[in-house]
Amino acid sequence: MATPESAELDRERVPAPVRELVRTLADAGHPTLLVGGCVRDLLRGEPVRDFDAATRASAEAVLELFPRAVPIGVRHGTVMIPTASGPVDVTALRAGSRIEDDLAHRDFTVNAIAFDPLGGELLDPFEGRADLARGRLRAVRSARERFREDPLRALRAARFAATLGLAPDPEVVSAMAECAGELGRVAVERIRAELDALLRGSQAGEGLALLRRTGIEAALAPGVSPGAARLVDALPPRLELRLAAWLRGARALSILRRLRFSRGRAERVERLLRLHPVDALADPAREGSVRRLLKKAGGDWDDLRLLRRAELRLEGAGPAAEACMAALEAAVARAERSGRLALHRLDLALDGKAVMAALGCGPGPAVGEALAHLTERVLDDPACNTREDLERLLREWWARRGRASRGAS
Repeated sequence: MATPESAELDRERVPAPVRELVRTLADAGHPTLLVGGCVRDLLRGEPVRDFDAATRASAEAVLELFPRAVPIGVRHGTVMIPTASGPVDVTALRAGSRIEDDLAHRDFTVNAIAFDPLGGELLDPFEGRADLARGRLRAVRSARERFREDPLRALRAARFAATLGLAPDPEVVSAMAECAGELGRVAVERIRAELDALLRGSQAGEGLALLRRTGIEAALAPGVSPGAARLVDALPPRLELRLAAWLRGARALSILRRLRFSRGRAERVERLLRLHPVDALADPAREGSVRRLLKKAGGDWDDLRLLRRAELRLEGAGPAAEACMAALEAAVARAERSGRLALHRLDLALDGKAVMAALGCGPGPAVGEALAHLTERVLDDPACNTREDLERLLREWWARRGRASRGAS
């Protein structure tokens, strides 16, 4: 089987619409090559979602040739051209420069490879194919210089460790540590995008361990526990679940807000951590306690279970803790098998309108109190979640409430 070091790319692996785009530019006198991550992934045999190209044409010339093109980075001469195979970002080489000059300023050797999809020629001046074959991450020429140009490249190195399984060489690791304090001058949105991709990676723990070793983790998320990387690796690649595992023990909500994760995502992570460890929230021997746990957990029960299971396994909590968690899982399974539970007010056999009709009152706090009371009663005894039983319970509660109100006056 061919390795990335020895393989020549089959031009047919490049989608026809992308080849036609390159041909249109070439026919107009503008030689164009595919560059960067798309070439890297073609060499790895992975599907490519985004294609990038470098051309001798100016952005204005590209826009004239492709009426549907959109200038997305005029300052850098980048134009996005929509195709049937997805968008292609085409960037103009600086006046008088060569493709080799462009590749010399890219971040890592595995991204400093160019490919001509028409002639089939690969241009690999920094031996990126060899590094890719060996699973090695090297910067182009000087890691210190490349990271000084853009400190985000330090975080990108950790992302490549997490998503591509590439091991950074010592120079890259040293340069990462040197620019840990420089990330403050990088747009937060760019940092968040790198962390998002890293945490979804098949080897996310490797990327996080690298961030910790170089001091970048402490700069971005102070207070993260030493075992967080291993815990993240033990969980499915669901972003909010892995964020909770990573930030367990830290001020998660504050960190997520500072990194500008969406409000909904930040609040869900904070909710997972607030309910963790889930086995401390319920007594498996009491059905009402288990149902109340499910009400609190909502749709998060499975993630809470996975997080606690992984934690117990990795921290060697012992047979007693494992048995407690197993008992809770069994109790939840029984509760779920017993039928639909009124875990939320919308699950009750009576809604707000029915409560107002039964009590002869209009909208107000009393309706919310009534629904909350009925929900609690159904959590204790799901069999009473019928219209008749709830109306009876409602009348009894209303009478007690009235007596209490008269006694207080």
